[in-house]
Amino acid sequence: MDLDNLTDEVQARYRTLVDGNSDPNEWAYAWRSEYNRGGFKAVDLLNREVIHKGKCVGCAACVTICPVDVFDYIDEQPKDTRADACVYCELCVDVCPVLRPTDQDLPEQIGLKHPIKDEGFGPYNYGCFARVTDKAPKVNGQDGGVCTALLIQMMRDGDIEGAVVGTEVADNPQMGTANLATNEDELIAAARSRYTYQPNTVALVEAMKQEIKPLAVVGVPCQVDGVRQQQFSSIRLDVAKWYQENIKLVIGLYCSESFTEEGIDSLAEELEVPKSDIKNINIKGKVIIQIADGRVEQKSLKAFGKYARPACLYCMDYSADNADIGMGGIGPDGHTFTVIRTEAGHEAWQKLLKTGWVETIPLEDQPKAVKLLARLSKFKRNRPLPALMPTLDERIEIGNLDPKNFYKDYVAPGSETEESEASS
Repeated sequence: MDLDNLTDEVQARYRTLVDGNSDPNEWAYAWRSEYNRGGFKAVDLLNREVIHKGKCVGCAACVTICPVDVFDYIDEQPKDTRADACVYCELCVDVCPVLRPTDQDLPEQIGLKHPIKDEGFGPYNYGCFARVTDKAPKVNGQDGGVCTALLIQMMRDGDIEGAVVGTEVADNPQMGTANLATNEDELIAAARSRYTYQPNTVALVEAMKQEIKPLAVVGVPCQVDGVRQQQFSSIRLDVAKWYQENIKLVIGLYCSESFTEEGIDSLAEELEVPKSDIKNINIKGKVIIQIADGRVEQKSLKAFGKYARPACLYCMDYSADNADIGMGGIGPDGHTFTVIRTEAGHEAWQKLLKTGWVETIPLEDQPKAVKLLARLSKFKRNRPLPALMPTLDERIEIGNLDPKNFYKDYVAPGSETEESEASS
């Protein structure tokens, strides 16, 4: 069969499954059914259904899983620069979190720690609010500094050789880039959050090339899902096996949405400073900006929302449900809301606690923060699956590119009305 016609056939099968109200966990059958028959040019399906429709979240899973380097990563999305190199392995579509939800057996595969609780922010075993103590290496963290402390402790103990993180661009500290950190100085340089999108997981390619292993990976929820689908793809090729065997810990950072560089430009202009002087941004119901001259300015988060990255609509996960450990700046000032989800997360966290580097507050001491995390998580989940959402062009025609509020009045099947009315 002509390869273009075969791609048409697979796409038609996929659309039939998606549009026919079939079980979303069956959608992957559209391409997996071709695998034992020699595969098809999956990069074309990815282009048609995700990239060209403006639905790509930028997680880079397709870039880092491709065994023949078909893709470059340009402007927060894959570009099939070497499409003719495609070997029909189908991995790029199988790992894409936009094309399908994660497989139903993923909780078992990642090793959730029992007993499992789910109070609205994903399955977990226990949690706390944490911050570093004076015993820890000096870290200029975003909130509690515990993510960086955990990575340093793992590296000192020899549990990891490297960590996939993001680090700031020197002349524009609020723009991030992927980095493979292999020493403490690089980990410390990567501390603090940047509220623009940084493609941390692109650095997985460098880790594989250099055979840096075991690894920890730090990423936002869409990147966590991409990593998990790489590790546990049903298409068992060596590249997927490498990720499964060598990624020791996945730390997920809570994320509602990220913002464009245009938003940073607007802040710099409004504050009359160069972008290089915006040393830190934190979001706590408002935008808090630290400037190089020592000033701390506050701006309306609602007003800043117009700079939200449109692609973030297609991510439905706030609390990084599939990470080993979830972390975010909700709760008491200077603390990190930390949830332990898996056995791997538990092992790493307990080792950190034994160092005396962190101090904790029980979750039950801050019930409002727990409820807030559940509310934000449910609000983001209350959307159709990305394959059922409108394309970017359709949203432009509608006149609504706001990822946070596009589905504000939507009620997902089986959801309670009040959940859909939650607002951040």
